[in-house]
Amino acid sequence: MDITQLQYFKVIAETGSLTKAAETLHVSQPAMSAMLKKFEEELNVELFDRSPNRIYLNQTGEIALVHINNILRNVEQMKTDLLNAAQQNLTLRIAFCDPGVRWFTVPRFTVAHPEIQIKDELYEGTEAAKLLFERVYDLIVTPEKILSHGIESQPFLPDQVFLSVPTESKLAGLKSVSLKDIPEQPLLYPQIGGHFLAQIENVITQNSLPITLVKNEYNITQHLIRTTNFLATISTLSKDLRNDGTHRTLIPMSDSELKVMYYVSFLKAGKEKAKEFLIWSKEIKKGIKLI
Repeated sequence: MDITQLQYFKVIAETGSLTKAAETLHVSQPAMSAMLKKFEEELNVELFDRSPNRIYLNQTGEIALVHINNILRNVEQMKTDLLNAAQQNLTLRIAFCDPGVRWFTVPRFTVAHPEIQIKDELYEGTEAAKLLFERVYDLIVTPEKILSHGIESQPFLPDQVFLSVPTESKLAGLKSVSLKDIPEQPLLYPQIGGHFLAQIENVITQNSLPITLVKNEYNITQHLIRTTNFLATISTLSKDLRNDGTHRTLIPMSDSELKVMYYVSFLKAGKEKAKEFLIWSKEIKKGIKLI
């Protein structure tokens, strides 16, 4: 017994005629008769009462039709569920701990793998392992490994913060600069959260530095960078996406807190889904070097 037999039986029952059923299914009438005979022999029952010009479902056939309709509906539902699952496997849900690594990653991976849809979010929190186990995300990019049974963490991308200064600034000639070297003046930072913002705020607070951190929307910060002499911060991974103008110099920051190796973490059970991303990540990070 196979699905084709069930489908043929259903059409015969609906048309009440082997000839009409054969025409509907584009098979010969003898082939249709042979199929029905074989089907009844396999079930060891007769399903139809026959007259010279028409066949009718008998009581046994009526029962068979109920079950066959259920089976065929379940088969169609299975096909739909499997198709949805396959499409879901082509979607990667990724959370990033910092906007710089997010901006760097998503467009590049999308170009390399247009067949995979990325759903990305900026993640700020301490429950990364829980979010993976609950399958809220397939991958999470964090500034440290996630040490939890069932989760694997791999080095992803290095990053560090630069100080953007006007070319006429006294700081412009330095090979590196620390937050402690910054004079008492505003320091621009886009109000978008993330790992580096938290680190800068911690260093300023812990060392009581006379720095006024000015956080604005990203577009406002960009405008201020181009039109004022305020100092600003930018990371290795995001500097190619921001045009600070020709009147600016970028100086690497020496604070240990402002250098990081990002890790990408995923469920060991979900490694196959992350396979293409992991292969891509090993290639893309070859061109990223810290100063």
